[in-house]
Amino acid sequence: MLSDLHRPCPLCGNRDPDVLAQLTLPQPSHSPLPGGYRLVACAACDFAYADTPAHQADYDRYYQQLAKYGGPTGTGAGQNPADQLRLEQLADRLEALTPGRDAAILDIGCGAGGLLQVLHRRGYTRAEGLDPDPAAVATARALGLPVRAGLATESPGLYAGCDFKLIVLSHVAEHLRDLDWIDGLSRLLAPNGALYVEVPDPRGYDCTHRPPLYYFDSEHINHFSPRALHRLFTRMGLYPTAFPATPLTLSDGTPYPAFAGIATRVPTGIDGGGDGDAPCVDALRRYLADSLKRSAASLRIEPPLGPGAVLVWGAGSWTQRLLGLGAIPLAQTRAFLDSATNKQGRQLAGKPIVAPADGLSRHPNAQVLVCVAVNPHQIGAEIARLEPGHARSLHFITEPT
Repeated sequence: MLSDLHRPCPLCGNRDPDVLAQLTLPQPSHSPLPGGYRLVACAACDFAYADTPAHQADYDRYYQQLAKYGGPTGTGAGQNPADQLRLEQLADRLEALTPGRDAAILDIGCGAGGLLQVLHRRGYTRAEGLDPDPAAVATARALGLPVRAGLATESPGLYAGCDFKLIVLSHVAEHLRDLDWIDGLSRLLAPNGALYVEVPDPRGYDCTHRPPLYYFDSEHINHFSPRALHRLFTRMGLYPTAFPATPLTLSDGTPYPAFAGIATRVPTGIDGGGDGDAPCVDALRRYLADSLKRSAASLRIEPPLGPGAVLVWGAGSWTQRLLGLGAIPLAQTRAFLDSATNKQGRQLAGKPIVAPADGLSRHPNAQVLVCVAVNPHQIGAEIARLEPGHARSLHFITEPT
């Protein structure tokens, strides 16, 4: 038994999980989240999770104040073609579960309301949402969408007495430290209602399209397998019906592995538990080993940096992982550039986080080290837009081959 365990298995309470890795993830100043955690796995549930010392209240504060989902360009707002396609495809799947346009639908963790917009355009006028971020709620309400400010953990109480035909948690469950409250969602479902939970798929984690350790960060602290979701559903008193693959396409055209779990209040005679599949924890072990090998062997800066000042473009999860690996030359770094206003004015690794335009203007001769995991070469066009006609030396953390 791990004597210093912070968090037993959220599904079964197991206090003796297997340790998979220790991850270092430096945080911006004043972040309520820890600068790393131990990644552990419950073999009984086929479930991996962060043994994080932070409490649910710390994560609640983070998603209310520091996350990237609140603004109109955040993931889930449908403001780029890839995200809009994802939302349309998600709506297609949900429409198959709720053919009646008068169905009451609740989207928990709805962000700025991208999915709700799609559903309302399709005639689902009783679709509503809940999100912890005031900026997300304000953006959604400005679009005329019925979105309430509140924490996911509060939803069983906030909606007590409601009968929803469908409750959606799309790429939300992987962010939640505490899962006991989810049991209360079954009381919000109509007798013929369904729960839809979509999460990243650990069976598809690899280093082919993404940098090493990409799928482990400060936000994704749960890694569900179909078997793990099955256990969660049955604990809730629901009947699992299907676990379809739902891969996403990111803005650079590369795939992102995901799957969904669907459960109902009444038995359907279908049980897609996936007990015959190879354990996801084994796939995670292979991915971790490959990531650590590639990180040590092939992470380098191309073209090599020269002497002088460096501006690091990006203060998000990929940059945090690179800092943890010691891959960013902090002695030369003058600032981190990030367009997220809720990060600007803070510090990361003792360096200021500033708006890109401000950092570039203050350091006209600095080299720019691009630390963006998805489509990093788009940053060159953004710099050219911000300072037309100005030659700037761009450098990239090479992705493993």
